[in-house]
Amino acid sequence: MRPSMPMATEGDRVSRESEVGAAVAAAEASLRHNVRPLTAGHQRSLRAALTALGAEADPRVPDPAGVEAAAVEGLDPDRARALERAIEAEGGRAVTGAVPGRAVVIGPPGALAAAAARLVGWGPPAGDLGGALSSALAGRHGGRRLRCGDLSLGLGASTLVMGVVNATPDSFSGDGLAGDIGAAVALGERLVAEGADLIDVGGESTRPGSEPVDAPTEMRRVLPAVEALTGRLHVPISVDTRRAEVARAAVAAGATVVNDIWGLRGDPQMAGVVADHPGVALVAMHNHRGHAYSDLVADIARGLRESVAIAARHGIAADRLVLDPGFGFGKTPAQNLELMQRLSELGGIGCPLLLGPSRKSTIGLLLDGAPPELRVEGTLALCVIAVAAGVEVVRVHDVAAVRRGLRVADAVLREIPDAVRRAPAPGPTG
Repeated sequence: MRPSMPMATEGDRVSRESEVGAAVAAAEASLRHNVRPLTAGHQRSLRAALTALGAEADPRVPDPAGVEAAAVEGLDPDRARALERAIEAEGGRAVTGAVPGRAVVIGPPGALAAAAARLVGWGPPAGDLGGALSSALAGRHGGRRLRCGDLSLGLGASTLVMGVVNATPDSFSGDGLAGDIGAAVALGERLVAEGADLIDVGGESTRPGSEPVDAPTEMRRVLPAVEALTGRLHVPISVDTRRAEVARAAVAAGATVVNDIWGLRGDPQMAGVVADHPGVALVAMHNHRGHAYSDLVADIARGLRESVAIAARHGIAADRLVLDPGFGFGKTPAQNLELMQRLSELGGIGCPLLLGPSRKSTIGLLLDGAPPELRVEGTLALCVIAVAAGVEVVRVHDVAAVRRGLRVADAVLREIPDAVRRAPAPGPTG
């Protein structure tokens, strides 16, 4: 006789509702204030934020060296005054400009965290701003694990690599398998042997100008591949889809990650599907096709935070989320490169980041029109830059080459391997 499961108590329900309520409040405060750290990476971040305010020529702005700074939005007069008082008490200042409700706070190292603590201590309405600022400054998640069904992936020790299996006839990169399940399994096995930590299966091309397919066609391509790969591989299988009904069927077939290119903002049923499967992880991508940007990375950060807020409202915990800024989706080549320059600003959202630059046309443009199969070096360069900016997962076609490059990058950017620490100096030369 199977042991009975303990019944959920009223206290359990109230506790769960309280947790969800706190997560929603935190996500909505994060969305309102859209705090972005500006001095953790490329100097362009601070310059761009000051330019957006019309304050780049302010003589009172210190040299970026030796200071820390963050961009803040959603400042009504009370919160603006509280922020100014808090940062000035810590030896810094709030720079404002022509854009109402926005500021850049600048101070010596440690000043922003101390100012955030002051704001929290003052209570409403400053407290939510302080919480958003504090969370954005913390912003990292090393040592955490991403649960994907019965499997989990460690974050922080090394960069995770997502291998691509395109079950389409019209992939931009020329690797579409057009429903050949044997080929999909063989490719998945090869990618895992080359070092892929998880496999992403897609049944609808998202290249510019591609023709959309209906849900039955997408499922005919995707579901047999997901089921076959789940039965053969001991890594999480992800389904790359914008449709809730495809995601639901793929999860039933064994997928434990849903990769939604519209970040829960396309199909209104998608969040419910993920919420109904607590063991399933979600990759939520930023996709702003057809819309203009006012400040590229600020807009991307806001869009990703909207995805986090939607997830929170459906009870999807932040530890199930990975965010993708959408390199190549609704962005010009110049905007893709600006995203790479300012990528570290997105670390303030606090979720692991995934980047998918693999074989994209921006690389081809930089390499004098190189076709997709000759964009490996460019892909690797962008992956290394991404990891240096805090990205935890890269989605690529050329797993072997990228994994080799990232082993070296991780040894510099994350942790020197024990085998390298133990290695003696080379012998004399000459």
